[in-house]
Amino acid sequence: MKAIFVPTVKEAESIFTGIELTLWRHGIFCAEYNDIMIFVTGATKTCAAFSAGAVLGAFPVAEAVLTGICGAYRQSGLNVGDVVSVHKDFFADEAVFYRNKITTMDEMGFGFANDGCSEFISYGNLPIVNSNTVSFLDGEGDVSSLLYSKYGAAVENMEGAAFGFVCNMLGIKAYQVRAVSNFCGKRSEQEWNIRLALGNLKRLFE
Repeated sequence: MKAIFVPTVKEAESIFTGIELTLWRHGIFCAEYNDIMIFVTGATKTCAAFSAGAVLGAFPVAEAVLTGICGAYRQSGLNVGDVVSVHKDFFADEAVFYRNKITTMDEMGFGFANDGCSEFISYGNLPIVNSNTVSFLDGEGDVSSLLYSKYGAAVENMEGAAFGFVCNMLGIKAYQVRAVSNFCGKRSEQEWNIRLALGNLKRLFE
């Protein structure tokens, strides 16, 4: 079976209109959409990893799609509203931060994922990008610039690398589709438009 995973209830109900979310177990909500199961993982790496493990251990999922909003680095050339398919998703802030560089856990010899990232299969004909999964959000811009220069990823999110890691370890085909809702960096310059991003995802999955 194929299952679609979404970080938050708001994203799930906006992308898959008309669904009726019900509590499955462990605080995980689910619904059915066109004969496909939808699961709400919760935001952040911790919730996404737990929810993915719980669901994939209970259902015979062969293909798992993670979708939702993301931020884009301005250097990427992406615009708010763009929909992309993620290829590599880095555990970007599991690292030591210095003033002008980052040394990753993988580079320090504590890596647990291949090259410090999880990999996803390309989805449809969407533009393919790499992503950074982060545990904290930069409100000033300095950290975002450092992350971009380190990994060269186009976007960032808070769940992808952990979700992909679970799928990669279990041998499950994993896809990640994101829509840009804002730019990364200084909070006053992020240009949020969640409605546009979710609307574009809605049209994609319809």
